[in-house]
Amino acid sequence: MDTATSVPTPQKRRFVSIIGLSDERRIPRLGRIRLGHVNHNTHSNKSYPEEDAFFHVPHEVSRIYNTDKPTELDILFPVNDRSVIFPQAYEYYGGGKRLLCSGNGREAMRWDPQKLSMQSTECPCNLLGDGCKQRAHLLVMLPKVNQTGVYQIDTSSLMSIININSFLHMLAPDDNPDAGLLGFFAMIPMKLRRVPRDIYPKGYHRKTYPLELALDVTEEQLQDLRARKHELLLPTRRWKVQDPEQVNPEHDTGAIITIDGKNPAETDGHATATDEPASPPTGPDASTEQPTAANNEASASTVPPKPETDAVQTPAAPAEAPAQPLVTHATYTPPQSGASSSTQPAPVTPLRPDHITGAQRNRILSKTRAIQIPDDVVDAIIGSYTKKQASELINQIDRGDFSAFERREMKAVPLPAAV
Repeated sequence: MDTATSVPTPQKRRFVSIIGLSDERRIPRLGRIRLGHVNHNTHSNKSYPEEDAFFHVPHEVSRIYNTDKPTELDILFPVNDRSVIFPQAYEYYGGGKRLLCSGNGREAMRWDPQKLSMQSTECPCNLLGDGCKQRAHLLVMLPKVNQTGVYQIDTSSLMSIININSFLHMLAPDDNPDAGLLGFFAMIPMKLRRVPRDIYPKGYHRKTYPLELALDVTEEQLQDLRARKHELLLPTRRWKVQDPEQVNPEHDTGAIITIDGKNPAETDGHATATDEPASPPTGPDASTEQPTAANNEASASTVPPKPETDAVQTPAAPAEAPAQPLVTHATYTPPQSGASSSTQPAPVTPLRPDHITGAQRNRILSKTRAIQIPDDVVDAIIGSYTKKQASELINQIDRGDFSAFERREMKAVPLPAAV
């Protein structure tokens, strides 16, 4: 008698979830909304940020609002944590793309190129106002556009930071949320607006357009929201919002660019002969915002911006060779007697957005002058450098390697006469 072969019954998987991971829900970052643009002046070959009175929104947002220049957006905050939806700190990027230092005014974490890690240091330091500035990153959901993610809005405006902090505190103070108007602010329909304000930096009048929040509800609706607090916050407790992108504003590849105050499409990428070149803001109506961000609105600070410094550099190895060939020797032949470098040449004029900055040039000159390399020799070599090449050169000379400025003498050697 044949015995039937028994087929094992498949067992149901016992473990299908990971505690602390499978139940986490992440809210992705969908895009960025900017508060201004970068204008390139063909007359001076310089670029500088300009604040706008409206939001620069992605295409999917402009399609819903029927304009690409809205001044008001309907928003929600995905979680009830101010440190998540509106983080703020002093930030320093130097000449590179990544964040090099971040602090709260008492202590900071700064990148140490020797230890290849972030190290604790005092805050503020001498970089404040010299490349370091207050920055905040607002993360909001746009319920009319997409409720599956958040949009990021960056600002360095003191007025905007104070406005938003104050409004959130009014709704739900950090130390005692129930003492606030609502006791929470997550998932509450609000308006985010660009509101014109008159400011007087150094006594001069200027218009600025800071961010402001508004809660347009009646007293009955307010009481209803308070009663539904637990219901509204329950689904958000497991949500984790994606961290804001922290990239040097000067490396913002999505920045809106104008040329002499016009869209490049209107000028075919350059000003026409009949166009009057625009000049950077000067005089009583000059902007006081530090010219490092394409998407920052003007700051209410009355302290004029200082040039950026490259006191801290990323430890990345050079990815491409400098524009000038390097020689094999690291010593420099001093200039002939009578040669002088006491007169400083005019600063290098940027020819494109990624051109070497004035701060990078000054950093290089401070090193080359110490070993008596003439400024004109240095400028002849670094004049066509990009920011990346200049950053690599700074790292090189910080190591004591000045071979980029070595002079290579070419001598004619007569050939022997033919026999």
